[in-house]
Amino acid sequence: MEKQSRDDFESLKSGQVPLEDDEKQLSMYLARLSNFKLYSKAFALVVMVLGVSVVLGWFLNIPLLRGEFLGFPGTKINSGLTFILAGACLYLLNHNLGVKVLTISRILAILVTILGTLTLLEYITGINLGMNQLFSSIIPGNVNILGKSRLTGTFNFVLLGVALLMASYKYKVRYIQFIAFLCGFISLMGLSAYIYGASTNYILDLMVQMAFLSALMHISLSVGILCLYPDRSYMGRITAQTSGGYMARRLLPAALVAVFILDVLITIGQRFNIYSKQFGDVFGIIITLAFLTTVIIWNAKILNRMDRQRQESNLKRLNLKKFYETLVEGINEGIWVADRDDRLYFMNRGMEEISGVKTQNMEGLHILDDLPDSSTGQLKEYYRRAKETLQPVYYDSISVTSPTGIKSYQSGWIIPQLNDGKFNGAICTVIDQTPRRNAEKALMKSETFYRTIFENTGTATIIVRDDTIITMANKRCESLSGYLVDEIENKLSWMDFVHPDDREKMGTYHNLRRDPWKNVTPKEKGKNVTPEEKGKSAPSEYEFRLLNKNGEERQIMLSASVIPGTTDSVVSLLDITQRKNAENEVKQSLDEKELLLREIHHRVKNNMQIISSLLNLQRSYIQDEEADNLLQESQGRVKSMALVHEKLYQTDDLARINVAEYIRSLSMNLFHSYTVNPGIKLTLDVGDVYFNIDTAVPLGLIINELVSNSLKYAFCDQDDGEIHISLKETDESGVYHLKVWDDGVGFPSDLDFNNTNSLGLKLVNTLVNQLDGEIDMVDDGGTGFHIIIQEQNYKERVKPSNGDDEL
Repeated sequence: MEKQSRDDFESLKSGQVPLEDDEKQLSMYLARLSNFKLYSKAFALVVMVLGVSVVLGWFLNIPLLRGEFLGFPGTKINSGLTFILAGACLYLLNHNLGVKVLTISRILAILVTILGTLTLLEYITGINLGMNQLFSSIIPGNVNILGKSRLTGTFNFVLLGVALLMASYKYKVRYIQFIAFLCGFISLMGLSAYIYGASTNYILDLMVQMAFLSALMHISLSVGILCLYPDRSYMGRITAQTSGGYMARRLLPAALVAVFILDVLITIGQRFNIYSKQFGDVFGIIITLAFLTTVIIWNAKILNRMDRQRQESNLKRLNLKKFYETLVEGINEGIWVADRDDRLYFMNRGMEEISGVKTQNMEGLHILDDLPDSSTGQLKEYYRRAKETLQPVYYDSISVTSPTGIKSYQSGWIIPQLNDGKFNGAICTVIDQTPRRNAEKALMKSETFYRTIFENTGTATIIVRDDTIITMANKRCESLSGYLVDEIENKLSWMDFVHPDDREKMGTYHNLRRDPWKNVTPKEKGKNVTPEEKGKSAPSEYEFRLLNKNGEERQIMLSASVIPGTTDSVVSLLDITQRKNAENEVKQSLDEKELLLREIHHRVKNNMQIISSLLNLQRSYIQDEEADNLLQESQGRVKSMALVHEKLYQTDDLARINVAEYIRSLSMNLFHSYTVNPGIKLTLDVGDVYFNIDTAVPLGLIINELVSNSLKYAFCDQDDGEIHISLKETDESGVYHLKVWDDGVGFPSDLDFNNTNSLGLKLVNTLVNQLDGEIDMVDDGGTGFHIIIQEQNYKERVKPSNGDDEL
C-alpha cells in the first residue's frame, strides 16, 4: 500500500498533480490514475486470453479461434505464444513485485525480445534459424505449416519486448511510452491494410500486412504498456488534471477512433459504387473536418465551464489565502518561514514586533550563514536538528539577539516542510518569553528575599497545608523538633509534634481558621453574626505543648494566619519553656507572698481585736462615764481598722476591698456596739466601689465617727429614726461623694463643727484633709455631712538614697 501511494504521487516530479488546494480535484486525479492502472491490467489479460485462443485454434484446428474470418488471415502459433509471454509480463509489472516475481517478468520480456529478434533476422538475412518449426512442429498433423510471425508483427515484438524489459527497471519511461505509441500506430496501419485493401504488387504493401487478431493484440499490448505509468511523461500529460489533459482525453479518442471509423465507412461506400473515389475523398475530408469542428466546439464549451470553475476556485483560494494571512498577521506569536535553501522569506507582524525588524529588511537572509553564532547559536542548533531529522523540534526560552540588537528569550516550534520526503523549508513559531523570564527573575529574587526572611524570623517557622502536612520549614525547626528540614518538609504533619492532650484543640483551630463560619448557623448568618461574636473563631495566638523527636515536652507559643488566596497557613513557633518555668516560679513565689500577706493582715486584725478586747476589759473597771465613752470610742476606731484588715485577707485581691461590704459590716458592728432602739434603721446606697487600704482606713474612720456620733446623740428622745450612708463616684474619675445623714434632733445651732473641742469631729476633719477632700454639714430636719474625697494612690514607703535604704 505504501509503495502504491508513492507510485500515485510520482507525478509530483512532473508537476501533473493539481496545483489548487482542492481535495476534490486531487481525489479525481488519483482515481483517474487508478483507473488507467486497471486498464493496463485489463489489456494484459486480453492479450493473454487472445494468445491462448490462437494457440488453442491451432491445436484444435479451429480457424475462428485463430482469427480466420471475413477473409482475414489467421495469427501464427509463434505469435500466439509470444503474446502469452508478453501479456503475462505486463500483468506482473502491474503488481507490487518481489525479487523473484520481478526476475520472472524480466525473463519473459527477454524471451519476447529474443523470439522477435530471431524471426526478424530470418526476414533480413534469409537464413533459416528454425523459427518456422519452433512451435508449429508440436501441432498434430500440421508439421509443415509455417509458424513464424509476419514481418511487421516481428518488428513490433522486438520493440515491445525491449519496452517491457525497460519497464521492469523503470528506466526511461519516456522512451517506453514512445515505443508503445510507435508499435500501436504500426499495428493500426497493419490492421488498416486489410480493411482499406492493399495491393500485392508493391513490397511495402506486403510488408505492413498483419493478421486482424494479431493487430488487435499488438494494439492492446501497446495501450497496456502506455497505461502502466499513467502519471509519467507523455501519459502524464494526458491524465493531468489540467485543461490540456482534459482536451487530450477528449480529442485523442475522437481523432483515433471516430476518424478511423468514418474513413472505413467512406471506403466501404466506394467499394459498393455508391459514389466515386474522388467524391469519397472529398466527402471524407468534409466529414472529418465537420466532426473535428464539432468536437473542438464541444471541448471549448466544457473548457469554458472548467475555466469558470477554476476561476471560482482560485477566488475561493485567494479569499482563503487572505483569511489565513490575516489570521497569521493577527496572531500575537511570531512566525517566520524559510525556504529549502534556508533563506527567510516571510515574517508576520508578531515576529516583526519581537525582532524590531521589518520583513522586507530580512527577506533573503540566510538563517545559518548570515546570522552571528554569538546571538543565534542556539536557534541554529534547533534549526539544523529539525532539518536533519525532518521532525518538528521544540525549543524553550533560548536567548536570541535580533540584527537590531534586541535581546529576547524565545520559545516555539521549528516545523520542517517536506517535498517528496526531502527538506523543503521550515515554519518557525516564536513566543516572546522575555516578560516571563523577567517575571521569573523577579519571582526568584522575591523568593530569595522572603526565604531569607523566612529563615531569619528568630522563631521556628513552618508553612502548613490544609491537610496539616508541613510543606516548608526553616532551620530553627531543626533545633526545636530534633528533625532535619529534609525529614520534615512534605513528609510530616505538624500534628506529629503536638502533645496528645492538645491535638483536639489544635485540629479544631486548624479547621476553624480555614472555615470560620463553620460553627455559625444559617440563622445567625442572616443576622450578620460573625464568628468572633459567637466566640467560635480560631485565635491567632495560643499556647500548646510540643513533643520533639526524643519525646521531650516543650511549651510553645504559636502564631498562625492563613496565606491570602490559599488554604495554607504560616505558623511561627516560639519556645517559651524557660519563660513558663520562670513564670511558674514567680507565681509560686507570689502565692507564697500572698499567703504571707494574708497571714499578716490576719495577725494585724487579731492584734487589733486584742486591743479592742483590752479596751473593753478596761471599761469594766471604769466608773467614770466620760472615760467609759472615750474607751468605747477608741474601741470603735480600733474595730474599724481591724475590719479593713479582715476584709483584705478574706478577698481574692489583697490590694483592694469591696467598700459596700466594708461599710455594711462596719455599720452593723457600730449598731451592735451601741445599744440602739430597734426602731432605728440603717440605709446604705453604695455602688460597686473598691478602695485600697490607704483610702479604706481613713474612710472607715470617718464613717465610724459620724455614725457613732449619730447613734449616741441623734435619737435620744426618739423611738425610731434612720441613718443613711451613700457613696457614689462623681463625673470626675477617682473622685467620690460620701453622704452620711440622719433624721435625728440635729446639731446645736451654736456649734461650729469645724471648730469644736470634740475629738471625733477633729478626727473627721483631719481624715478628710488626708483624703484631699472637702466636707460640708447640712442641718435640715436632721444632720447630714456631704464629703468629697479622692482615692489615694499607693505611696512608696521605702526610697533608696545614695545606696542606702530608708524607711
